[in-house]
Amino acid sequence: MSEQPKKGFPGGRRMLGVVMVLGILGLGIGIGSLITDRVDATGPGDSRLEIQEGKPVVGESVLSLSRAFEEVSNRVEPAVVNINTEEVISRRGQQMPQPAPGDPMFDFFERFFGGVPQMPEQQTVRSLGSGVIVDPQGYIITNNHVVEGATRIKVNLAGGGEYSARIVGADPISDIAVIKISGSKPFPYAKVGNSKGMKVGDWVLAIGSPFGLEQTVTAGIISTTGRTFKEGDGPSDYSVFNEYLQTDAAINRGNSGGPLVNMNAEVIGINSFISTPTGSNAGIGFAVPSQLFVRVYNQVLETGKVSRGWIGVSMNSLPFTPAMAEFFKVKQGSGVLITQLIDEKGNPSTEGPAAKAGVKPEDVVIEFDGNKIRDNQDFLMAVTNAVPGRTAKMKVVRDGVEKELDIILAERSRETLAERRYSFEESEEPPRTEIGLEFDNVPPTIAKTLNITGGVLVTSVKQGSLADEAGLIGPTRTEEGEVVDVIVAANGRSVKDKDDLFNTVKGMKSGSPVVLKFMRILPRSDPAPYYTSITKP
Repeated sequence: MSEQPKKGFPGGRRMLGVVMVLGILGLGIGIGSLITDRVDATGPGDSRLEIQEGKPVVGESVLSLSRAFEEVSNRVEPAVVNINTEEVISRRGQQMPQPAPGDPMFDFFERFFGGVPQMPEQQTVRSLGSGVIVDPQGYIITNNHVVEGATRIKVNLAGGGEYSARIVGADPISDIAVIKISGSKPFPYAKVGNSKGMKVGDWVLAIGSPFGLEQTVTAGIISTTGRTFKEGDGPSDYSVFNEYLQTDAAINRGNSGGPLVNMNAEVIGINSFISTPTGSNAGIGFAVPSQLFVRVYNQVLETGKVSRGWIGVSMNSLPFTPAMAEFFKVKQGSGVLITQLIDEKGNPSTEGPAAKAGVKPEDVVIEFDGNKIRDNQDFLMAVTNAVPGRTAKMKVVRDGVEKELDIILAERSRETLAERRYSFEESEEPPRTEIGLEFDNVPPTIAKTLNITGGVLVTSVKQGSLADEAGLIGPTRTEEGEVVDVIVAANGRSVKDKDDLFNTVKGMKSGSPVVLKFMRILPRSDPAPYYTSITKP
């Protein structure tokens, strides 16, 4: 009789299943917790966001460069200034657009002014630029185009404070100007470095006020040294006489006149212009190198103008080809071919410095005043930068033979006709001597509009006057309608009529300020109160 198999524990399988389920659940919870922890670690979730002190993730060399930029900026920025200029432009008077009959302003003009007034014959144009203080006495270098024609120059320092500046001298050819401010204590100033020592790839900082944003610093490298332009290719007719540092440090409108600084915190260039198809920085900016602006600065302080050398020759404008080098027996293969001896007007002459020194047509210049001459630009720059009155040595090749000639340089006059002389008087800019405000009793219709019983209507403001600087305007017609100013109070006292305002100002001492409250009537807007002040001259 066979033995029957024994039955197992009846709850065993069930218990095993429960254990497996619990194990799977536990594993799932563990994995879920791990994932949750990792999500919490990488995302904000419901946690508060806090600023953390992280460790650098870049190399020490990058950190050192960043610290160097910071240190250079801190040293130079106090000497960098913002320049605001005003220029009064005269123009022929012309009539404002005639309002049509039925227009509310037609009756206004006819009743109170006897017709439409003429447009102002002068207009004030304002512009911004930069500069750098290079002497504790307040001498500032900037671009000529920043201050040229300015009737008023205001300088704002990085540490605060606004000063009136005067032009010491300017040179349109190099686009360098020297202006001066005066104060009771020495001004912070920047040191000037040697632009000749700059190499392609060297780091530089451009500091200035692009678009009016003061104390802006941009970084880049020197892209090219000694950049020159052929006649007609540069930003001005004078660019051919200069050479520039080219940089990719961002330079924009308002940077003009600001410093280009090397990593020794020295000014090695004055930012002058950019090459761009859009009007904004495209990575190609140009600065006047220190080797040039120092010479201009020193001559301006000494004589009030800049002198340049001239010897009286015409150069061949076509390339000096290898065939020409062989024909004229020039071994080094380059140089400048003299085609004619001329006078200051460009006419043939035997009386110029070169003619007197023995220079002849078909001489090939290979060296001038210690400078190797490879092309026309080299020769032009060497002669232009030479000081008139001194003797320079010029080496030429004539019939295959090198000859050294002594030339007494004359002063170039063709370009200096556009230069201006400036006074060396140390006085500050003279104060405005004219308030330039004309006014009359406020017309009843306007008084009713403003709900006032007295006041004076501003009928005219002279461009460039104290009233113009204070922001007052005469009746001005815009596309939307007429703008009118009505003075209602002076130094806190209500103005009754034109005699009241006149006597109030007349009775004040010279140099005393008068605070004016006026209502400005604007098209499509409720009249609004404004306050301004004028110092009696």
